[in-house]
Amino acid sequence: MAEQQIRVGIIGANPERGWGITAHLPALAKLPQYAVTAVCTTRQESADETAKRFNVPHALADWRQLVTREDVDLVIVAVKVAQHRELVEAAADAGKHVFCEWPLGLDSTEAQSMLRAAEASGVKHMVGLQGRANPTLNFIRDLVRDGHVGEVISYTFTSSLANSGAKLPPGEAYRTDKRAGATALTVAGGHSLDSLKHMLGGFSELSAVLTTQHKKTAIVGTNEVLDVTAPDQLLVQGRLESGAVASLHIKTDMYAPTGVRLEINGTDGDLVIATRPPVVVTTVGLQRADLAVMSARRGAREFKELDVPTHYNMAPPDMPAGPPFFSAQLLVRLAEAIRNGTPALPSFADALEHQRLLELIEASAESGQRKSVPRAG
Repeated sequence: MAEQQIRVGIIGANPERGWGITAHLPALAKLPQYAVTAVCTTRQESADETAKRFNVPHALADWRQLVTREDVDLVIVAVKVAQHRELVEAAADAGKHVFCEWPLGLDSTEAQSMLRAAEASGVKHMVGLQGRANPTLNFIRDLVRDGHVGEVISYTFTSSLANSGAKLPPGEAYRTDKRAGATALTVAGGHSLDSLKHMLGGFSELSAVLTTQHKKTAIVGTNEVLDVTAPDQLLVQGRLESGAVASLHIKTDMYAPTGVRLEINGTDGDLVIATRPPVVVTTVGLQRADLAVMSARRGAREFKELDVPTHYNMAPPDMPAGPPFFSAQLLVRLAEAIRNGTPALPSFADALEHQRLLELIEASAESGQRKSVPRAG
């Protein structure tokens, strides 16, 4: 007998934009473990359009109705960060499993509150840190753990993106406001730092620079010019718990971005991981980039590309590439956790620990002082 499908309700399913329509709905359509039973947006007309496009039975304009439906087992929260806490806690209080996009909350206080709500209800909870399920990054993680480069001495990471700067499209205007929670620190920096920790371990001490280089931005197609409070450049350097040294530079304001590049230096060899050319203006960060993995073992005079084994792919072969694939990688894990009673990772606890790290980075940048990083747990 086939296992019963996990019934899903998605809050944040605008038919024109957003992670619900870009990633979750196309992914869920290819995952037999799930059945989407309800979608919700702020307007009934847009909810109806999304439901019709993806053959979803119920379209709602009130998220309160979605989280209390008997035909919803899992709630996916795919809206702006400022709304996460209210929606997540309501879903958990209603006894629903919850998947929430990253950042989990506006700060660690909100993240902790959401974790407590989920734990109190005994539901599974997962956060959308896609780097944890990226096949290439998990392959690199295993290479390092298996001694491919020997003892890691250092890593150097740069990420060059084009999602802030002198001009922004109207739908991205919220990125100018630090209070909205989508900045170079929280999004580009948050995803990259979590992926790097997953592969190479976390910092034991660090110092940081966090700055807003573009003080104003023009909204394309209008005469509006907005003041910018969100940082667009992040630099972090320090020492890892392993003793290796590390440096990171996030640039979100490049006109012609170059993507990501990670160099891992070890006692027995080196790895270079970089975005495959051609790099387009819409290039993405480390967690979802199309990456080439190059290796040079001790004694080699040139790098050779390594193939990523297919067993790291959990999504079905016909899964659309890009955002649906990386969301599917996480959703496959979540289905296994719900069915088997095992932990869903990355969890809200992982998100809370990570948000505390970002706050420590911000404190270092504000004070100009080096900070010690508490060990996990």
